[in-house]
Amino acid sequence: MPSRLLMVFLKEPLPGKVKTRIGATMGQENAARVYQALVHVLLRQLNGLENCHLRFCYAPDDADEAVRFWILSHIIDHPALVFDETKIDFQPQGEGDLGDRLARAFAQGFDEGYEKIAVIGTDCIDVSSRWVHAAFTQLNEKHSIIVGPTPDGGYHLLAMDQHYSKLFQDIPWSTEETLSTTLTRAEEQNLAVYQLPPLTDIDTEDDYKEALLGPLGPALRKAVKELS
Repeated sequence: MPSRLLMVFLKEPLPGKVKTRIGATMGQENAARVYQALVHVLLRQLNGLENCHLRFCYAPDDADEAVRFWILSHIIDHPALVFDETKIDFQPQGEGDLGDRLARAFAQGFDEGYEKIAVIGTDCIDVSSRWVHAAFTQLNEKHSIIVGPTPDGGYHLLAMDQHYSKLFQDIPWSTEETLSTTLTRAEEQNLAVYQLPPLTDIDTEDDYKEALLGPLGPALRKAVKELS
């Protein structure tokens, strides 16, 4: 069994349930397509992930078959993607707020014997297999926690070497204080934190349009077109 686990938190791509801030200006059907495209590009970015188990943590909890079909069919239909399907699994996020769900996912992973665990969402397509490997590398005798900031005050990646449950307690999720409060919790426990360079996430139509002009813009545009 690999000693490292990467968890991807995602949702079933239903209109009105994903990327609602994009949907407010572009329409919820379009927002759902954008969301699917973001996940497709992220999968391509994670191509080549080595010595690491990949776990898709989905919501809602009854979306198991739909999410499996969506993710696995995408991998199978794109020969350029090389993932070891024996090192991929799917788990429901369960009940509670984001802190509850993250804490439970980390606890389960460490209970299963993984030594280093990282979690990412699907809002930041700049995260790649090399980025994840770099995060795990920094998780060493000097650092117990790795975070990847986003400009809006959140984070695109969190990694740790054991379950620090207090990092998920009383956090103002999805606000400009998410990261700062998390860092405060780490400081209160005397945990050494390493911060990766910031990466931009995609939450609004303006974010999406900016991403289309970036290095991954062609891949994102193609993915949206294929879903139209």
